[in-house]
Amino acid sequence: MDQTRTVHLRTLWTAACLALGSGLTACGGGESGTSVFSVSATPAPVAAPIPSPAVSPVASPVASPVTSPVASPVASPVASPSPSPSPSPSPSPSPSPSPSPSPSPSPSPSPSPVSTDGLALAACVASGKGTDYQVGPGKSYTSLDAVPWEALKAGDTVRIFYTATPYKGKFMVAAAGTEAAPVRICGVRGPNNERPIIDGNGATTRAALGNAYGNTTETRDIHQNRTVIAIKANAGGTYTDFPSWISIDGLNIRAGHPSYSFKNAAGATKPYDPFGACIWIDRGQNILIADNEISDCQMGIFSKSNDDGPFGQTRNIRIAGNYLWGHGIAGDDHMHTTYTQSVGLLIEFNRYGPLRTGALGNSIKDRSAGTVVRYNRIEAGAHAIDLVEAEDFPLTALATPAYRSTYVYGNQIRKNGDEGSFIHYGGDHFGAPAGANWGESLFRKGTLYFFHNTLHGTGSGARIFQISTTQETVEAWNNVFWFDPTVTELNMRQAENDSLATTYTPDGILNLGVNWIRTGWTDTTQWKTLKGQIKGAASQLTGATLPFDAATFMPLAGSASLDAGQAAPAGAAAYPVGYQLGSSFTPVVRTVKGSKIDLGAVER
Repeated sequence: MDQTRTVHLRTLWTAACLALGSGLTACGGGESGTSVFSVSATPAPVAAPIPSPAVSPVASPVASPVTSPVASPVASPVASPSPSPSPSPSPSPSPSPSPSPSPSPSPSPSPSPVSTDGLALAACVASGKGTDYQVGPGKSYTSLDAVPWEALKAGDTVRIFYTATPYKGKFMVAAAGTEAAPVRICGVRGPNNERPIIDGNGATTRAALGNAYGNTTETRDIHQNRTVIAIKANAGGTYTDFPSWISIDGLNIRAGHPSYSFKNAAGATKPYDPFGACIWIDRGQNILIADNEISDCQMGIFSKSNDDGPFGQTRNIRIAGNYLWGHGIAGDDHMHTTYTQSVGLLIEFNRYGPLRTGALGNSIKDRSAGTVVRYNRIEAGAHAIDLVEAEDFPLTALATPAYRSTYVYGNQIRKNGDEGSFIHYGGDHFGAPAGANWGESLFRKGTLYFFHNTLHGTGSGARIFQISTTQETVEAWNNVFWFDPTVTELNMRQAENDSLATTYTPDGILNLGVNWIRTGWTDTTQWKTLKGQIKGAASQLTGATLPFDAATFMPLAGSASLDAGQAAPAGAAAYPVGYQLGSSFTPVVRTVKGSKIDLGAVER
């Protein structure tokens, strides 16, 4: 991918921390209670499941009775600029031709019915609080480009009905919903529970959206060329506008990759840009992306933030119950399955399948403040989870206490250790000079709480944690770390980048509570002795045989991981483990059945 283009596009992503607080249940006919938008402690009411013979492979999470809180975001200390037209970006060079992607891996079908009850999503029906736009054969709108997206307002519902022929359309949402009357774009499933398909390859854009995407030809092209679905402010509004209280759920969204093309609002055929995503959240607050299958794009979901003011950040995003697979660009490490930079982010109950063959990105890459990653199945990536510095909204992030605390728990992770460390925490831009507004001064410099996860490593080598500096600490307890017999080099930590500024000490602080790990692990490598510090090595339980079922991650009878859990440290006491993913990726309530909770992501 053209690196100049990459830098140019990164300077454009400035608004991605969306407040997911409530209202989607109201879309289903007036149910009361905490909404499915919420990233706070109280769960939404559970709607009756939709009968489904299960064609889609998307996991269907169950609502958690104890949802961990996400710290309230702190407004940026930077004074908001006076309203002014959005500046046009500098012209960017045409990207170098990217190689044709290898075919995406085929997803494995879910072995059990898929429902939306765990997400507390009501059926895709009109809210009764706005206009009901119905899309499909025999409906008021037969194609996506006929829908007046530019006119959506609070309480509106766009219902996309399943048809065997995919919808060849792409669109933008700029509406300002409210907590009581959110804007919902949802899929009405087919007779065999099929999600309606939105296919970006050959898609047509609504002509009336042209000036909403941008106020110049260049900005219109930038925003149209990089995504199938954009959530962004209308370019015809004021500089401080932002979308809010929006849900996109129940859809199959695919095919926004540079090897594909579409017709833009002016009717011209254009290829997709290399740096983009199926769903691009450019600006917005209170956004829910749930119960979708998202595949075959540069990235699945992307969010951005900047320091222009609270309106410039995406705040409180919930990404829940989606199946994401087949993303990335072969030979490139800049595109990831999800790439987020927000204030208040909850990633839960998703299945992260393999990236596109030959793609070098991560499953989860995050630069947010207030990040919680829980109850997901993650099956690939250079890093399974990459938690690094806030690149484009540093002043806001550094002023947000939640930036210093990150919670990762209840996840089932399987990947090839030869492709990179499992968990990276700290930062990824190194060697900044003193006083620079980039690099090490922006690193997380806080604590990653990593607990009740089960890791399964394949390949020949494995490094679990990569911790950037000794100003970053990982607290790890109640995890299970298994690596296949083919893994002959098993390291608890990986050395950080050699170009780290000399004023910092690399490799971090790792505090180990009780964990189970395969016999033969070490904290050194054949190349160097790591710096930083590891504590609690003597607390580890070890064994030479797989302690859980490889398919379900269920602990085996007699395993030393059973009834071995310890209490959480004070910093994670507000984040109890209430759920686990079942054998069909369907979350179920986690109930302690012995004298103590089991180690790992699944209770026997």
